[in-house]
Amino acid sequence: MKAKRMDSSEVFTLKIRIALGGMCIFLVLLIIASAWTIPFLFESSSILYKFGIEKTFLRTGKVLGVTLAVLVFFQILLVSRLKFLDRIFSLNRIVTFHRMTGIAIAFLALLHPVLIIAAENFTLFPFEKRYWPEFLGVGVLIFILVIVTTANWRLMFNIAYDKWLRFHRLVTLAAIALMTTHILFVSETFKSGLPHTLVLVAAGINLMLISRLWLRRFFPGKMRFVVSNVEPAGKDAYSVNVRSHSGRILEHIPGQFVFITPVSASVPKEEHPFTISSTPSRPDALQFVIRSLGDWTSNINRLKAGETVFIDGPYGLFSHMISSKSDPIIMIAGGIGITPMLSMLRYMADVDDPRQILLIWSNKTKEHIVFPEEFKNLKCRLQNFNIIHIITHDSGGENDIGRLDQTKLEKMLNGWSRKSDVFVCGPFEMMKDMTRAVKKIGFSSARVYKEEFKL
Repeated sequence: MKAKRMDSSEVFTLKIRIALGGMCIFLVLLIIASAWTIPFLFESSSILYKFGIEKTFLRTGKVLGVTLAVLVFFQILLVSRLKFLDRIFSLNRIVTFHRMTGIAIAFLALLHPVLIIAAENFTLFPFEKRYWPEFLGVGVLIFILVIVTTANWRLMFNIAYDKWLRFHRLVTLAAIALMTTHILFVSETFKSGLPHTLVLVAAGINLMLISRLWLRRFFPGKMRFVVSNVEPAGKDAYSVNVRSHSGRILEHIPGQFVFITPVSASVPKEEHPFTISSTPSRPDALQFVIRSLGDWTSNINRLKAGETVFIDGPYGLFSHMISSKSDPIIMIAGGIGITPMLSMLRYMADVDDPRQILLIWSNKTKEHIVFPEEFKNLKCRLQNFNIIHIITHDSGGENDIGRLDQTKLEKMLNGWSRKSDVFVCGPFEMMKDMTRAVKKIGFSSARVYKEEFKL
């Protein structure tokens, strides 16, 4: 089959992404700044009786409250997998920002009531029926703290991903419902007029976005694929090959990932992200190389030919297609983090890419190397491609014989242009160390790309 060459117009250039990203950020800041005016333009009667520091506390508390509400609204938008935002920022970066924003929301949720209570001079909070909107606010605070804590320390609490995700969405829905009610009834500002309407509109949009996320569980993807076969690819790693049920092609660029939901008697029907390791130049089928690292992935070899998988995507910007078209490429992979690089290398081999390419690939043992024969073949097909294998343990897994560090990396990259594009993918700590190392060696931060799967 003739290889298909990707059109560079299928991805935004860096300049376009910077321009569109700047516009998005400006719009968000404009909305937040506009929200800050509400406590001033639509004053509640309670503020008329406040003076000096008490008035400052009350207004500041209200400003923090509306900021919190706006950020919660955007939180749902961030995880709605909007393709337009993905093409600008990349979904994995958006989710990382979503997590960081959650921490900021928790901080605002703690500070907001402190300032309000300080303005009211309460020694003890009055437990009276007429303060029920304030009690709802306490409930919102508790829910937000629970959401942020479980999201950032899920593994510490030993919560399975699928169970956490259902819990996260359910508690988020409850928190938004309580927060909306709290806002509408806690102050005269939001009981009528434009502020009241804006809250209802925002709540309605959030409800639609949340419903869309929930429906993904029952209608898990836009495209239905059928498993062709599942084959061993290396130690504890399997190649899952699928074909389109309808013959429709999934357009993607090398290095992108998708969300897979299997419908199988042997594998739980859960949604998980995986990189497409096959090349888009051969779009008749897709391949995923998956290592058994957890409860769900340990069952992946039990998928049977003919079973269905739903695929949502593609997403991500971790690809040589978004970088320079002529500068050298350096790839640093850890273990199964090779998968996006494999897609890129396969594509570059198909289109006879002449660039200099260096792959530094760290694995525990030689047995952990996936598709060793294919990588030998890629060296023959790509005239300027070289591989350096790093084996961190011997086959017995006891002796540390080659852990990659900055000193070794600097020797390996001696003579390579500091204008090279550097791609890093692997375990989180390895990516952090290697990203820091290549920057210290002298490579530009703007030229260093990493793929982080903390979704």
